[in-house]
Amino acid sequence: MPMRRGEVVEVTVARLGHEGDGIAEVEGTRLFVPFALPGERWRVRVEEPVYGGHRTRPLARLAGTAARAEPFCPRFGRCGGCRLQHLEAEAQARFKRERILEELARRRVTVEVLEPVWTSPPASRRRLRLAWSPGRRGRLPRLGFHRRHSRRIEPVDHCPVARPEIDRLLGPLAEMLAESRVAACPVYLAVAANGVDIALLTTWEAPPALWGRWETFAGAHGVARVALGAGIWAETLVRRTEPWVAVGDLRVPLPPAAFLQATEEGERALVDFVGEAIRDGDRVVDLHAGLGVLTLPHHQRLRRLELVDRDRNAQIAVVRALEAVGDPRLSYRVRDLEHAPLTPQELAAFDLVVLDPPRAGARAQCEAIARSRLGRVVYVSCNPATFARDARILADAGFRLARLRPVDQFVGSAEVELAALFLRGSADG
Repeated sequence: MPMRRGEVVEVTVARLGHEGDGIAEVEGTRLFVPFALPGERWRVRVEEPVYGGHRTRPLARLAGTAARAEPFCPRFGRCGGCRLQHLEAEAQARFKRERILEELARRRVTVEVLEPVWTSPPASRRRLRLAWSPGRRGRLPRLGFHRRHSRRIEPVDHCPVARPEIDRLLGPLAEMLAESRVAACPVYLAVAANGVDIALLTTWEAPPALWGRWETFAGAHGVARVALGAGIWAETLVRRTEPWVAVGDLRVPLPPAAFLQATEEGERALVDFVGEAIRDGDRVVDLHAGLGVLTLPHHQRLRRLELVDRDRNAQIAVVRALEAVGDPRLSYRVRDLEHAPLTPQELAAFDLVVLDPPRAGARAQCEAIARSRLGRVVYVSCNPATFARDARILADAGFRLARLRPVDQFVGSAEVELAALFLRGSADG
């Protein structure tokens, strides 16, 4: 008999799902229990159906497990982020490693060397995307994160995973947004090398009377720039100095709301992995390159480096940095790799491909690599499912998955990144 919404049942959690929820089965129906761990027994209320089962609302934990940890954030359970705080550190690492292995096993791909999970230290997150609401109809203004499966905002004036530069800014920024009557919008915060960069992703126009207040606010809180919008079309509200990030020995200007790896330490783990796969004198193409953080730190070892991405904002920023170097071996071009992947003929000019696609993966590009004569590929991914799909394409073309490094930049959440090295033929990593 199917589960009914509102029905209260008692369940025993068998395992964790990919989003970190506990999974239990009752009469053949899969139930997803947030904040539950394997082996625990819970009383839950059945909620809306979702793909694969039903969500539930936990009512009471009837029996616990020894693996439960004390959450590090007082908003655990209300804020939609960091859902695995109740899982001990070693168990978190094991869960993330198993997420990757499960997806690879589903695609019948084996890894020769699986490295330990590399984990970012506490309070190291250098970028946050928050939601802002001015609090209309009698509601209080709120700057924070969306609650789980909800558009409601959980206000946040302290975030334990954030870098101190961002954490101490949250309260004052909420006050400044309220005072300025900024319309509801996403708010992007990033720590650059020379201050915090704020991008308000809105078309709101600041009245001239507020310009001086925002300038004072930026000076008082270590803010390098406040922009309205993203990329080259953003309007600058305050710019005390142009934000930049260090990419190897280069200073790359930071476009408003540009993508950055979540932690500098996690970025270093990925950059080092790429460096270990590079041979001196290689010709390298970096696909979905962004700001070039994975390959530019190694440019002095290379005979040629070409960066490719659809993001013109990133291309403009990196080209500005490359102009200071004046190295003809380095180039950047704009191209939509999802719809126009590099062909096998184009790939013939390179010794190594570095891939860092978005969550959707790089199916078309991997199919082109499979038809090429390339022998080495480094694939960086934030989605084990699409990574495993693409790994199967490469495996069918004779590549072997030689090394894999899981990288946890989102401690307390179910997310995991990875760097993998694929070798074919006589190639040796």
